[in-house]
Amino acid sequence: MSKTKVYIVDDHQIVIDGLETYFFGNEEFELVGFANSSKKLFEDLGELKIDVLILDINLPNLSGIQIARIVKQKYNSIKTVFLSANIDENSLSDSIEAGGMGYFTKDIDEEDFFIGLNKIKKNESYYSKGIHNTLFGAYSNKTNKNEFVSDVLSQREVEVIKLFADGLSFKEIADELCISTRTVESHKKNILVKLDLKNTIELVKYAILNGISDL
Repeated sequence: MSKTKVYIVDDHQIVIDGLETYFFGNEEFELVGFANSSKKLFEDLGELKIDVLILDINLPNLSGIQIARIVKQKYNSIKTVFLSANIDENSLSDSIEAGGMGYFTKDIDEEDFFIGLNKIKKNESYYSKGIHNTLFGAYSNKTNKNEFVSDVLSQREVEVIKLFADGLSFKEIADELCISTRTVESHKKNILVKLDLKNTIELVKYAILNGISDL
């Protein structure tokens, strides 16, 4: 089985060197390259197969957010996750709007790093420990709770949304609710249709906006 190919962009080489050690001997993920700026990244994008792109938020010239927007337009198959030493509501909000599937803090340990990459690989979102309260603030301050959620969704569908927003996988949700994974898949499909959403990231955003998630 081929490894998931990861590329890191950070202007601090010490951060790249630290994360690089996580990949030694890993059987699922391969670090195929790294860059300290957008210039080298865009050169490598034409040469390398990249599955997951890890972007520092604060970079010279183009920011990680700006890079993510360009990558989303030109290389839509690449999954993007952001990396930062600082956690603030604006950065989190911008990262989600730019299509980011997760947000890692620079002090993330090896175990959580690969838990996150595995979730992102499966099109699930992942946020480092300690980010959830900031993530909630990024959206709860922008909107009022949707009073019509219960009119649109069943109680079980609300439960499913909440668990997806909490970062659980299909199997974990099935175990939590004592139902089959196929039933979870069916619930998710129905929810996306009812709410006119495209994917899990939009589902998580909806949960935050409407006060369904406890994040």
